[in-house]
Amino acid sequence: MNNKPKLLQKYQKGNDVIYFAIYKSTTGNGDDEVLQHKFAGQETAHITLHPDNSVNFRVKRSKTKLQLAVDNGLSGYSPAPSKEVRQFLQKIRARI
Repeated sequence: MNNKPKLLQKYQKGNDVIYFAIYKSTTGNGDDEVLQHKFAGQETAHITLHPDNSVNFRVKRSKTKLQLAVDNGLSGYSPAPSKEVRQFLQKIRARI
């Protein structure tokens, strides 16, 4: 991934922050879509959907909160999920 996202969105619920970003892929034609969870400023986990439709769930500390947020469609986070996030969740939900 390069450093500048094409799209960056922030969702928050207390000390939990979820970022959704779209980057130009460095490994294939298309874009990488990333959903990252941070708690108190520390990354806990992120999910990447690559242009070839492969999905990676990388856990740094714990996957629990990110998994729950995906399962619940970011319920309780503000603002409400964008169309892009809802589409991302539909694509990856059954694959993680």
